[in-house]
Amino acid sequence: MSAASKPCVHSCASSPDVTSRSIKCLINIPSLTRNWSIRQGPEVGRHPARWSGFRIAQRSFVRGVRNAHLCHQMIPDMVSIFADPVRATDPFFQLLTDHTSVPVDQIRYIFLLSMGYPLGAIYRHGLAPSPTHIMSRHMVSTSIGLLFGLMCFGWVQMGVLFSVTGVCYAMLLLVPSKVVHIYTIVFAMASMSAAHIYRMMVDYGGWHLDFTGPLMLIVQRVTLTAFALHDGVARKEAQLNEDQKLMKLTEVPSLLEYWSYNYNFHTFLAGPTCTLKEYLNFVDGSNFKATPTQNGDGKSKEKPEVEPPVLYAVITTLLKSLLCLVIHLVLVTRYPMDSILAPDLSLLSRMQAVYLAGVHTRMRYYFIWLLTESINNYIGLGFSGYKEGKPVWDVCKNVHLLDAEFGTNFRAVINGWNVTTSLWLRRVCYDRVPPSFVISPTMTVWLVSAMWHGFYPSYYLTFVCCGFITEAARKMRRLLNHHFQTDPVRKRLYDVATVATTLFFTDFAAICFQLLFLHKCLRLWSYFYYAPFVVVVLISVIPIPGDHKIARKSTKQSKARSQVA
Repeated sequence: MSAASKPCVHSCASSPDVTSRSIKCLINIPSLTRNWSIRQGPEVGRHPARWSGFRIAQRSFVRGVRNAHLCHQMIPDMVSIFADPVRATDPFFQLLTDHTSVPVDQIRYIFLLSMGYPLGAIYRHGLAPSPTHIMSRHMVSTSIGLLFGLMCFGWVQMGVLFSVTGVCYAMLLLVPSKVVHIYTIVFAMASMSAAHIYRMMVDYGGWHLDFTGPLMLIVQRVTLTAFALHDGVARKEAQLNEDQKLMKLTEVPSLLEYWSYNYNFHTFLAGPTCTLKEYLNFVDGSNFKATPTQNGDGKSKEKPEVEPPVLYAVITTLLKSLLCLVIHLVLVTRYPMDSILAPDLSLLSRMQAVYLAGVHTRMRYYFIWLLTESINNYIGLGFSGYKEGKPVWDVCKNVHLLDAEFGTNFRAVINGWNVTTSLWLRRVCYDRVPPSFVISPTMTVWLVSAMWHGFYPSYYLTFVCCGFITEAARKMRRLLNHHFQTDPVRKRLYDVATVATTLFFTDFAAICFQLLFLHKCLRLWSYFYYAPFVVVVLISVIPIPGDHKIARKSTKQSKARSQVA
């Protein structure tokens, strides 16, 4: 035996780790055969073709052994990725964090949201709406959404989301439709409250992205579905308003439809929320049906079911999103949130700091909302129909920038901010509050919104203050607006004054939402001597001339809503 083969045989015979040593010996087979063939004589060396079959088999065997050895090494890695997908994907996102200085959880979120464009292209063109693609569209969208969830939150937190949607779906099947909406909203809000309390216990005052964000969106979807089923099965057509007639459900959706609605990859992580009826119309392509148009002879003609041009809606929304991101990055370093609490600022300097800190905070939300709107427009979910022959993309619109930033009254600001959440609150709360309820519909909406957001004391300070601001703004508008409508110049000055006033009071209330801690909020308010809060409370509770007529009118409207609800 040659010197090259002796160490191999010796190691295989004497080593305690027989398996690994044997693999090394097998991999070293070419040297064994080559040395053995040289020793056989010159005729063997002259006719290598005699050994070609053996060499091919030997090489195939060695290649198989090597692949088996690699698979043996890869199995533990695959198991670890499956068991903890968050930790397994951390190195990749940590690499991006090192280059951008953005936290890993936010980088992960933005990266997965941005994947909506290439995945949306495949989903939009490879699985175009058709009767044969409906189930495939549901399954593909749900599978990708669940994968995104596992990469962000892991199995344990996703299990919480599975449990909530599973129980709510069981309620749709088992609970009578007359009360299913009450059971669903109570259970969903209780689950949401428990999640908020858990987060406060483990990450008090932190902004780490966890499962509570998607859970807040799931609460909206499961309650909208339960109320729609209640409207479609347990109530008469005459009792419904126009919106409820459009969004009602006459039967329980299938489990696949329900999961696809809650876990689809383009709305699961960051929204926005639409109704189940709108989502199902998008999946089967019926949302692309055009409204009838008139021919020259006056007869209606249906346009072909083709998807309208989407490029303009996608690009303009994406550019707005990127602009908001740039503004946020520029201002966040110059006006951090704690800078508004500096004791040496003058009143005007503090007002400026509060405003700019509020701007960069809002821009962060605008960036995500506009990005998700752009993605959903590209996929097709954002299309709602035609208006005057032009396509309208507003199903997934979550912000009206001009109204949210420069609204002439507080109501305009609220209607322009977080639009889909405002619609949810109106559909499940404001339109359902009976007139005999101890709290007004407006204040009820603000309290439910605060509970939906969490239990930080500053949240309730913000929403209670917003409730008083809403009432005060409504009174002042009724009292002053008609005095400034006769002259264009006076009307323009009035609009400028109302915009400035609305901005100040909105920032005064909303900044507490970002400070989180109650002592910080009270400290900030103390620099203004609590004057803004006292003013809006006084205006809200002090009656104004003719207010009793408005109150009677409001009562009649509440009774009408209760009869409809």
